Amino acid sequence: MNLLETPYRPLFVSVSDQQLIEAIRKGDKQSFEIVFKQYYRTLCEYAFTIVKDTDEARDIVQSMFLKIWERREDLIITLTLKAYLYRAVHNTCLNRIKHESIKTKYIRQSIGDGRQEVRQPEAFANETEKKVMKAIDDLPEQCRIIFKLSRFEEMSYADIAQKLNISVQTVANQVSKALKVLRTQLTDTD
Repeated sequence: MNLLETPYRPLFVSVSDQQLIEAIRKGDKQSFEIVFKQYYRTLCEYAFTIVKDTDEARDIVQSMFLKIWERREDLIITLTLKAYLYRAVHNTCLNRIKHESIKTKYIRQSIGDGRQEVRQPEAFANETEKKVMKAIDDLPEQCRIIFKLSRFEEMSYADIAQKLNISVQTVANQVSKALKVLRTQLTDTD
């Protein structure tokens, strides 16, 4: 039964975050649409304050909502829904800014080195991604698994600890270790 079709309730009833999350997890498009309509505009405005580009802000928010829908069955939100959405947009904005600054830095270095040919940013991104993935694959097994769950699956430390039957502190230590190793391996030694 759809949350909004329960008997004796008006259409615009206050539904708790947990009820909406559960309904979305079960594939309820109407509940997802409620969340989308409720937060889309303000999330776009928030993203704009970070990336300073209207189209980019819209793209970030739309991508975030798409990702939520695609991974809805595994959706675990321990904070409020609003806090989760804002944090997701914030992190995505920072990742986009970082990615752009890396591309810009590479292009400037290429031009500054007097190279005649500047590789396309896509080629640089693919090369960088390969280096990052190789560095991740070279991590010790437990460290690699925990890092991937944290960064690629976007699981919280508590969720990872529960899934792997280890302490939250162990998860934090392993993620910290992974980041330290990756920083060392991926830092330019120029």
